[in-house]
Amino acid sequence: MIRFQIGIVFLLVFFLNESCSGTISRTEVGGRVTSTRYAESATIIRSSDYIELGVSSGESSVFFLFGLFPMTNPMNMDYALSDAVQRIPGGKGLVKIKYWHETHLFFPVGTVSVLKVKGTVIGSPETNLTPPQEPTRR
Repeated sequence: MIRFQIGIVFLLVFFLNESCSGTISRTEVGGRVTSTRYAESATIIRSSDYIELGVSSGESSVFFLFGLFPMTNPMNMDYALSDAVQRIPGGKGLVKIKYWHETHLFFPVGTVSVLKVKGTVIGSPETNLTPPQEPTRR
């Protein structure tokens, strides 16, 4: 009888731990995703004279001790956008943006809130700035 009671207590503790950490309903690694949104560009683009350099992502996060007390800097959308642009050399801006908020639960220590950004990095078209050279005479 005592083994049965210990087994029930173990199962309750296991399911409580799994549900508090957010791992029962997750099928892949990552946090609980909320507020997925889309935007055309991060800044006003006055010309279509740009080249797409590639897809990049950036993030900004904050850690809450016991889910209440922020221990790091707050989430910042500007930081996440600049992080995504800086990952590709020559990047000047971001278009076709998808951004979302994730919450990672680390029971009982705390939670991490992450703002993730993914989009296409754009840059200026390459221009030939070197002046033409005169042919050398021999």
